[in-house]
Amino acid sequence: MKKILFISTRFPFPIFGGDKLRLFDIIKFLSKKNQVDLICLGERNQAQKKNLAFCKNIKVFHLNFLSRIINSFFSFFKLQPLQNGFYLSNEMKSYINSVKDEYDSIVCHLLRSSQYLPNKFKGKKILEMTDLQSLAYHELITQLSILNPLKYIYIIEKFLVERYEKKIFEKFDNIVFVSKKDSFKAKKKVSRKKRLYVVGNAKDFAFKLFKHKKNNNKIIFIGNIKFIPNLLACVDFAKNALKKINIKYPKIKFHVIGDIRYLDRLFLNKHKNVVIHGKVNNLKNVLKNSICGLCNLKISTGFQNKTLSYMSYGIPAILSNNSFSNANFKKNKEVLVFKNDEQLINNIFYLIENKKAANQLSINSQKTIKKKFNSNKILLKYAEII
Repeated sequence: MKKILFISTRFPFPIFGGDKLRLFDIIKFLSKKNQVDLICLGERNQAQKKNLAFCKNIKVFHLNFLSRIINSFFSFFKLQPLQNGFYLSNEMKSYINSVKDEYDSIVCHLLRSSQYLPNKFKGKKILEMTDLQSLAYHELITQLSILNPLKYIYIIEKFLVERYEKKIFEKFDNIVFVSKKDSFKAKKKVSRKKRLYVVGNAKDFAFKLFKHKKNNNKIIFIGNIKFIPNLLACVDFAKNALKKINIKYPKIKFHVIGDIRYLDRLFLNKHKNVVIHGKVNNLKNVLKNSICGLCNLKISTGFQNKTLSYMSYGIPAILSNNSFSNANFKKNKEVLVFKNDEQLINNIFYLIENKKAANQLSINSQKTIKKKFNSNKILLKYAEII
């Protein structure tokens, strides 16, 4: 049994968003045969040990917003990513340095946590990157209008992140990505290629929820809506495809599930037949009477947990070509894929009007989850890395 220190800038519970789900799954898996302690940023009094009972110890540090802004400016002047400053707690850094010698391995979750790696740590050093951030920023920048001020902030951050990735990767023994594409791109940034690992996301089988019925009237989107690509995907569907769908099927509504900012909620609610649920602890009632789950993102980095969520409940999933390019699914057998709005709409009509095909897609989805994405099988690679 090894003692593992897991460092994250997010408290993993409640689980909203793919990065939290992955964090939760990895910690839970490693805790089966090791002692895992979690040190992270979060809200005051957030250490809900009953939900993370598999962790031996949990230490949560709080940052106020003013400190985050000031530290972000300092990061910029040091030519480090703005996110490093935004998630920097000197108190947390000092604490990690004081306890580092108690552990055999340290796992830093996401690029911004790498700044907490102690300089003189003698054990195994692992960076759970998940996605290659510089690639994600590159694809996001292409989506944003030249009139959007965020575009220029992301251009600056992309430059800083690219510079930082090359430097920080050399400090870790192993770097873990969720997709082969991200790992392949990262090879240019490391001197020892064998240090790169690909560990996909896992999703345990839920239960059969999908039933093809004439009164099914929900198109589902699950994700962290604070994540800009998710927000853009929801806005695009509400403004364009949904309006055309409602001409033929006026009762169909677009249900958005996940953490969302207040202003974004107001903006999306302006569109007809859009229902915003925000954070939902029990998906069962919301997912009833679903036609399909949607993954219509225009970026191709990472691997979309939302697709696995749909499939675990047997809900047919429709993916954009970009989302599909990084997934291990069979087109038209396990998921449906589209290149443009016309194909997306036709896929939705196909599921509504073809009961046999929709049910078969549902069955195939759950078979795929059971066979390919069992957490014990997928995360087994982490046992080798640790």
